[in-house]
Amino acid sequence: MKQLIKPIAIIGILIFAVAYWLTTPLTLDGYLSCASYAVSGVTAIAVLYDLWLWRWNPLEHVPVLRRRYCGKISSTYENSPVSKEIMMSVKQTLFSVQITAQTDTNSSITVVGLITKEYGAHVLYYTYMTNPNAIVQKTNPAQYGTCRMELGPDTGTIKGKYWTSSGTTGDIVWTNE
Repeated sequence: MKQLIKPIAIIGILIFAVAYWLTTPLTLDGYLSCASYAVSGVTAIAVLYDLWLWRWNPLEHVPVLRRRYCGKISSTYENSPVSKEIMMSVKQTLFSVQITAQTDTNSSITVVGLITKEYGAHVLYYTYMTNPNAIVQKTNPAQYGTCRMELGPDTGTIKGKYWTSSGTTGDIVWTNE
């Protein structure tokens, strides 16, 4: 965020200068009009940058996650290793990550997600809430969980682990669809 303040200020000043040059204001209302053009322009550019444009900036080092992944969960559910297929859907902006997951008996959605750096490598942390299907709700009730996924230079395959409020843990692997 800090690295974006200077470019945003420069863009705002440039938009104000162009509006001033085009309208040559003589009153306070004219200057306020130029300022409103600058604020509106900077806001529009910032929103577009957060949503999409950052992905093509070579100076931006946040890994770009794919939209869909197939995955495999290896869980310690009921103290016996269980392996299950999972489908992951990722929506990412520069400042947010939202993940939905679907297995044969359960779905989940991100409560909060963050890509951060640890020891020079990018890591995705996200906390999710499960929504089990009605047929398994008594044996596997809704719960919260957290994942720590290691993001290498190739986001085609992502590996990590998870732990839940019910005490289960496991490993998870995502592969680009």
